Amino acid sequence: MPEPNALLCILIVEDNPADLFVLEGLLWKTRLPIGQIVKAKSNEEADSLLKKEKPNLILLDLSLPDSVGIESFKHINNIAPNIPIIVLTGLSDMDMALETMAAGAQDYLVKAEFDEKLLSKSIQYSIERKRNLENTRVSNERYNIVVKATNDAVWEMNLADQTVLWVGDNFKKTFGYDLVDVYVDANDWIYKIHPEDRDRVQQSITDTYTKSGSPYWKEEYRFLKSNGQYAYVLDRGYIIYENEQPTRMIGAMQDITERKENAEMILLSEKRYRSLFYYNPMAIFIWDLQSHQIVEVNDMAEKEYGYTRDEFVQLTLWDLRSPDNFGKLKLFIEHIATSDEMDSGGTWEHITKTGERIFMNIFSHRIQYNGKDAVMAIAQNVTGKLLLEKKLEEERLIKQKEIAEAVINTQETERHDISRELHDNVNQQLTVAMMYIASAEKKQQPGSDLLRQSADFILHAIEEIRRLSKGLVTPLIKDFGLVKAIESVLEDLSAVNDMKIDFVSDTFFEDDIHYDFKLSIFRIVQEQVNNVLKHSGATELKIDLGRNRNSIYLSIYDNGVGFDLAVQKKGIGLYNITSRVELFNGTISIHTAPTSGCAMHMSFPITQDIMRH
Repeated sequence: MPEPNALLCILIVEDNPADLFVLEGLLWKTRLPIGQIVKAKSNEEADSLLKKEKPNLILLDLSLPDSVGIESFKHINNIAPNIPIIVLTGLSDMDMALETMAAGAQDYLVKAEFDEKLLSKSIQYSIERKRNLENTRVSNERYNIVVKATNDAVWEMNLADQTVLWVGDNFKKTFGYDLVDVYVDANDWIYKIHPEDRDRVQQSITDTYTKSGSPYWKEEYRFLKSNGQYAYVLDRGYIIYENEQPTRMIGAMQDITERKENAEMILLSEKRYRSLFYYNPMAIFIWDLQSHQIVEVNDMAEKEYGYTRDEFVQLTLWDLRSPDNFGKLKLFIEHIATSDEMDSGGTWEHITKTGERIFMNIFSHRIQYNGKDAVMAIAQNVTGKLLLEKKLEEERLIKQKEIAEAVINTQETERHDISRELHDNVNQQLTVAMMYIASAEKKQQPGSDLLRQSADFILHAIEEIRRLSKGLVTPLIKDFGLVKAIESVLEDLSAVNDMKIDFVSDTFFEDDIHYDFKLSIFRIVQEQVNNVLKHSGATELKIDLGRNRNSIYLSIYDNGVGFDLAVQKKGIGLYNITSRVELFNGTISIHTAPTSGCAMHMSFPITQDIMRH
């Protein structure tokens, strides 16, 4: 047995490369102080290694090329009786595993049903248990007490007078009764057997020495401890005959409560796993990695695809795909069969029993199923989600088209207004100026007056052109900021209008805001101010521009005549404003009615589209 903190040498006797790979990986994942792992594929190879190596523990597969079942254990155990052995078995070999435990194995593990934590505990338990068994054996040899199971409560029954001798103090240690090397009535033992097991155990003992012809007896039952709890025990006996008559029975009672509870936990775990598999809200199916045959499905898979379980197991993976996906499926199968990665995920188009095409988001995991390489696929139907995403994308494209059309309409309107201003105002003033200059040349009037009047008309034309240019371009935004640009517009408005104007921007700061967003806000203010001037007859105008941690807001209020929103909702002005708001994922609310003025409030979430990169 290894000393505490010493590096462990572990021998794995396993001929399946996949199982060997998984087991070796789990060993290195444990926190055990492992110094060396040696491997053998058969009993013969293990014999050779055991002559050269002295492992601290043996992990033994019961199915080997040169030995099967308990014979594999017996062979290795005979060669290395002092080395703890953990048996590796499948779910179908549980009885064989328990038999090896009875024959002296320290523990057993079910393949594919344990992780590195359980493996670590089993190794530590097995090494410790083997150490305790060996110590007890040495101690018992010193006291010349022969027992058939270490740590067992050894007993001897006199069949003639039905008395029982509890040998040594193991009975006291294990079950708590103060009975050490004393005889008691056999009924005292019988009455401590659980009522549900009592008749069976009594009949088994009687049958052994009266009918079976074998001197060996063994039973599992529940035995009452001094603390009032029942322990699971494995009781074994050997009948001694005198003159061909059974006279005594020597046995050993072993507390197997921990092992029994572990076995029950394994069964419970398997039951829970089956419940998790069959009643999982996601569709699950298992397919064979070699044949691609579907071998198991859960209830949700039947519901999603429309096949019954019996119909499913007649299908292969290819039956769920359309021919145009066969190439992709072939590459996937090759990848999951050869890759070191145990998991794979992706979205696949599947075909149901009715021929309907559905989209399944599938997570695939390579497993062992009934001793064969298989893949467990967990699938979620995302057809509705993908169709919704497609619909949202179509709506987004339509909205972009509407915004583009609104921008074009706005540009055309601005061009028309500019053309009209140039024709009706600037062009007329320049024409008159040209006529005055021509008259001055002909000296029909005093030249200085004509030239002075011409200069006035030209000056007015220049002012009109400056005003038009100022409405088209916004150099103030780039040079001085959005707030200054809005103030400039409002100052020009105040100069030619008696309207009371109030602009509040105390909580607004714009250094980190993108120019395109500031330009959109400026155009919104321009549009609504023009609407107020043209249609409202208002005497008061209030604009509030602000910002908080999560959003930027703009409010425009006038006390004009208001309007019927149901009638004006599709007007080009409101549509332009709404389009600019939606361009930056903003929201807009308008509160108005005839004779009640108009209050317009806009809010924009602060996102990457708004912030300057």
